[in-house]
Amino acid sequence: MNTGTVALLVAVVGVAGTLLAPVTTAWVSSRSRRQEFELQQRSELTKRHMDDEQANLERLRDTYVALNSGARRYRFRMMEDLYAIRSGTAPDPATEVARVEFQDTYAKAQMLVPDDVLRRCQAVRVALADARKLLIPLAGDARDDQQKWQEAHTFLMEMWEAILAMQRAMRQDLGISTTES
Repeated sequence: MNTGTVALLVAVVGVAGTLLAPVTTAWVSSRSRRQEFELQQRSELTKRHMDDEQANLERLRDTYVALNSGARRYRFRMMEDLYAIRSGTAPDPATEVARVEFQDTYAKAQMLVPDDVLRRCQAVRVALADARKLLIPLAGDARDDQQKWQEAHTFLMEMWEAILAMQRAMRQDLGISTTES
């Protein structure tokens, strides 16, 4: 190779480098921006996903609190009514309000709560309905029937176990308690 050919090759490489440098720089810059954009999109998606999970957890926790307090309130109101019936007074209308509120909360929970917890909630709902069936006849003419009164009292006392089982299932689902007793 003579010096003219070498000079020509060096000139071609120099011109090609000069011409290709902006294209290469633009390509590298574009690729870098695209990667940065994709990383930002993934980060935002991850944050949205975490926010959604947190909102779902809060909604579930609020539902559990409402179910728990509603069941306890409704049971308490029926206990109060049971003692009122024995003393000869009429049941409190607040019991019906507690019943309706619990039923509404239960209906909402059916769309949010996992099946294993919902089974426990269903057991409480059925027990509350059965207790109500025991109280209705007592409020009428059976005020003096001590055996029916005692049966209703015993049932209301024993149904506390169903409420506790529901609470344990809820706590386990929320990750607060790891043992199912």
